[in-house]
Amino acid sequence: MEVRAAYAFLLALFLAMVLIPPLVHAAGPLGLMDSGGGRKVHAGRIPRIGGVAIFVGFLVPVLVWTPLRDGIGAFVAALAVLFVFGLLDDRFNLDYRLKLLGQLLAAAIVVIGGAVLIQRVPYWPGGLLPVPLALPLTLLVLAGVTNAVNLSDGLDGLAGGISLLAVCCLLVLDAGGAASPALILLAALLGAVLGFLRFNTYPARLFMGDAGSQLLGFSVGVLAIMITQRPAAGLSPVLPLLVLGVPILDMLTVMARRIARGRSPFHADRTHLHHRLIAAGLSQAEAVSLIYGLQFLLLVLAYLLRDGPDGVILLVYAVFCLLVLLGECALEQYRVDLHARPLQGRPLTRVMRRLRRTGITVRLPYSLLRLVVPLCLVIGALGAPSVGTDIGLLAASLCVLLLLALWVRRWPVLAIERLSAYTAAAAVCYLLAAAPVTTACPQCLPVFFGVVAIAVALWVRVSSAGFQVSTLDVLILLGALTAPMLRDLGLKDIGILVLQAIILFYAIEILLQARERCWDALRLGTLAALMTLAARGLVPF
Repeated sequence: MEVRAAYAFLLALFLAMVLIPPLVHAAGPLGLMDSGGGRKVHAGRIPRIGGVAIFVGFLVPVLVWTPLRDGIGAFVAALAVLFVFGLLDDRFNLDYRLKLLGQLLAAAIVVIGGAVLIQRVPYWPGGLLPVPLALPLTLLVLAGVTNAVNLSDGLDGLAGGISLLAVCCLLVLDAGGAASPALILLAALLGAVLGFLRFNTYPARLFMGDAGSQLLGFSVGVLAIMITQRPAAGLSPVLPLLVLGVPILDMLTVMARRIARGRSPFHADRTHLHHRLIAAGLSQAEAVSLIYGLQFLLLVLAYLLRDGPDGVILLVYAVFCLLVLLGECALEQYRVDLHARPLQGRPLTRVMRRLRRTGITVRLPYSLLRLVVPLCLVIGALGAPSVGTDIGLLAASLCVLLLLALWVRRWPVLAIERLSAYTAAAAVCYLLAAAPVTTACPQCLPVFFGVVAIAVALWVRVSSAGFQVSTLDVLILLGALTAPMLRDLGLKDIGILVLQAIILFYAIEILLQARERCWDALRLGTLAALMTLAARGLVPF
């Protein structure tokens, strides 16, 4: 099951990244463009067709690797209905009552056809809620969660990043049920969202639209119910409150403010948490990163309290909400400026300026990365004690795909090359952990990756090539912090492996952006590593 989940993640990631460029070109003729102005923070016309890439990227792996039974068929049908309503809303701006109808219809399909019900309710006599009460409660919760994520889609990468964090948390919580179909669903959703966020990070090249935000909210809600309501999991049924705690808090406070002012709770305005943070002086990236941090804190609490008393979890969430609201009021009252002040007069800054003028602080780390990263890929592929057949098949497929992309110039060569290099780097990090050189010299790998990390940090700090740490980088770093929690899956030291892979990913990104010619060492090293992995995994020696 874990192998199929990994393949589902990679296929979803690939499909989402490959589909987005042609979808961007098709958005104009299809009328799926988002105009700025009003309560929106962006300017100009931006395609809102990313939801199509997320839907296709998620759906194809699920249909390939998951049998449509045990409620999966009903879940897929419900997503299709919700996707159609969302796409119509992106095109024609449907009335909120029609949107709510689509959400309730999708929820009814998954509740009645898939037996997804909220029956384990805290403090209910007997422990299980009767079906006549559980059915409307589940419909209400699913519609509420869907709207919570939909309403959070106000800044570049915000709704997608929150959903990505929630999916990662559910993957960790579902570690004990690795044989459940939810594992493949979560892996496919993770890959589709990550592929989309590659193009949605500020400044976004496209939006997901209601077709994407409603799909993400509904999917996370259904999967959270499936995982936490399973009696064998031993999880608290109120954990979904923490998994999507920030969007739920934002939706409830916004609706309460609107009702208090005598307006409809569905009346659009600029009272959301992200709007108030922008008004308090934060930039888009700062506001999104702050909300990521708040949601990440809740996910850590969800992991720590996963089998704790329901009352303690509810109390923790209530205290969290109170602190967030107090912090929001403090920001609005004092208009705190959180932007970093220039460090013009400090000696270290003057030294860095002089070094930057010489160019050595850019040339030296780039030359080092250009040499060691391709060598690491090739040596790792050659030095691994053994290569599995699954890795060999994956490497062979990517090698053929990359060669075809280089031959057929109309294909998205850069996206395919990035995927190939990232996959080779991840495989090499995994294989190097058991290599003889690592066993003989345990300090070699930490020293190597430490040098690469310093070179990456130095290049990012002094280069003028436009490489900036984005909100997607923040998500990746948060993911690296949560990686040690995945030890429940039986993988040792996965946190170290993830950290090593992330360091190589950043180094590869630098080499791709600062590339001086097409056939450079990175491209040759990626192809050589993939060919070596394919040969060692598929050809018996």
